[in-house]
Parts: sequence; C-alpha cells; structure tokens
Amino acid sequence: MVDVAAYMAAGAVLPDGGLNPFDYGLNPTAENGPTSLVKPLRGNVNIGKRKSCPDGYCFQELCSDGNWRWRWVPCEKWGCKPCREYRITHELVPEIIEALKWARESGVTLKHIVLTGPADDILTEASPEGSEARRSRLGKFKLALTRKGKMFEYLKVAESHKSGRIHSHLLGLTSFMAQRELQKRWGFRAWIEAVGMRCPTPGCYPGRGASAKAKRLSTIVPPPGKGYCGKCGYTVDWDNPYNWAAVAEIVALEMSKYLTKEASMAGIRKQMTCSRAWGDRCKVKPEKMPSPCSECADEHAFSFVGPSNRIELEYPSVRTAATAGLAYYPTRGGPCKCWGEDTQWVPSVSPRASSGLVDHLPLFNVGPGGDG
Repeated sequence: MVDVAAYMAAGAVLPDGGLNPFDYGLNPTAENGPTSLVKPLRGNVNIGKRKSCPDGYCFQELCSDGNWRWRWVPCEKWGCKPCREYRITHELVPEIIEALKWARESGVTLKHIVLTGPADDILTEASPEGSEARRSRLGKFKLALTRKGKMFEYLKVAESHKSGRIHSHLLGLTSFMAQRELQKRWGFRAWIEAVGMRCPTPGCYPGRGASAKAKRLSTIVPPPGKGYCGKCGYTVDWDNPYNWAAVAEIVALEMSKYLTKEASMAGIRKQMTCSRAWGDRCKVKPEKMPSPCSECADEHAFSFVGPSNRIELEYPSVRTAATAGLAYYPTRGGPCKCWGEDTQWVPSVSPRASSGLVDHLPLFNVGPGGDG
C-alpha cells in the first residue's frame, strides 16, 4: 500500500490542512496541478482562493431604510481564469467526488464517454439547432438504456473539433458496455473508458505514441475497478479518502479543459449539462443571497449597475475600488444595522440611492465618517 505522501511526490494534488477531502470545496489545494487524464496539460493549473475577476458585475444593494452598498459579483465564466480556477475547486471537484462515491455504491465505475456524429449532420453543427439535436439524441439514448434496466447518469460538455464540428464528452455512471455495443446503440463512432489515474511509478505509463491498450494497462481505476496498476502492480490505499480526491481533481481538470478550449462555438454557450439524477445527487448548489433581512424585516433590493470593466472604461473618473466595503446613507438619513455592527458608514452626497454613483466621483469620494 502507498500513502498520501507518495501520491503528492508523484504529482497528485490533495487538499491542504489535513481535513476530510469530502469537504473539498472548503480547502484550497496545492499549487502543483496533476496531469491530465488523457494527455499532459500545457502548464498545470494553479487552483487557490478566488482572485480578482476582471469581468465581474456591479450591483447596488438597497435596504428598506433607504441605505445602500455596492456589491461586486464575479462573472463565473469558464473562459475567465480566476473564475475557472475557483469553480474547479469549489464546484467541479466536489461534484466528481460525489459521483465517484455514487459509482462505488452502485457497483459501477465512473466512465469517460465521447459521442460523435457524421460531419454533414445537424448533430455536429455548432448552432442552437445542433445543440438541441444533441440534447434530444442523448435523451433518447438514455431512455433506451434505462428501459433495458441499465443505469445511465451523466455530466456532459460539448467540444469543437478544429474543423468546427461538435462532439460531446461525458462523465457517465453506467454498467459495463463494450465500445462496439456503445457505437451500435449511439449510431456513430463513440469511445468509452473507465476514469482513473496514471500509474505514478516512473517509466510505467507509456508515452504519447503508445496504443490505447498499453495506456489502459497502466491506468489505475478506483473500485469497483481493479484499483491497482495492471502493468507494475502499484497498489493504492482506497480506504484513504485523499486518494479519491486526487482522482477527482484529475478528472475535473480534464473536463474544464473542454470548457475553456478556444474554438468557434457559434450560438452555443460553453456550459456543462447533466441528467436530472446527476444534478440532484452531485451538483454543488450555488449560494443564494440572504433574504429577508432580519434587521429591517424585508428583502433587500438589488439593482444591476453594469460590468465593472465597462464602468471603468466609460467612466474613468469613477473610483469603485476606493469605496469597496463601505455602506452609504442618504442626506437626512442615518446608519442602520442591516450589514452588521462593524460596517463602515459614509454619508452620501446624494438624497437617494438611484443617484448614489455620484459618491464614486473623486470630487465627492469620501471615507468613513465623512473624511475626504
């Protein structure tokens, strides 16, 4: 058996702090990223705490007392590096950890599935119509399997080929299915393989030009897979939950690669979709803004101001950074307790929240207590 230290030495990324990795979303990870599930990434991803998003959005939060504060919300786009790194750590990795647990409970392995289509078919078009055709075809494919008593739950993302045609990558929970059977059921070329991690023994995992069979032999598939390397016998301690977390992060980085790959996807948003049962069991639910407020006994209103980068571009004199973390009360108003006792309050030069942006101008930009 091997321990966590051996995995880290081999390049695996595990949660810091010694906490349970099934609370993975609460912990930043080490700076060294693992290699891709299929092929090495072009530079490992540094996943850590949320960094500044250059394309966030600005909102004005207004309480029933007429006071307000400015709220910045990150863009959450997969194409944004800070948001991508945050979402991999706090959304995708915990989701895949839960999927691995679900697979083990169900007696199946988590599988990486690729579904393609004819080059001249709507199924591979980079268009809203093509997206709808893929959704419909996958729904019928899933229905046909479940009617035969086969489990099939999935997480899916579309990827574009260099030709501009689209194919789909899935993480699927399903019983064993030979590639020939999968292609017959799907109706076109398809590929399926149990997910796992490359054997960390030096020289064991073959190079780029090796056959798929040779690579599978040196891939360690978590239980109910064999759980060890079929080539050198390298054995993993699957009772250690950190080893499950290492596999989950490798898979998460691979899926995020498809989401962020620069390619022409006309009319299609780069996003993940999943089956209903997968979403109910594995999806990390986003945090919602608290409401109603316990102090003013009413829900706070949120008014969209605009993208932060656009505000700075069109209004270069607006100093949003200087007023971050402050709360404002209008003329003839006063502080409230909606945002806690430690809130820094600033008297606004505006009589109402609707014109509160004037406080961001250098002429009126003041600090807590009214000091310029």
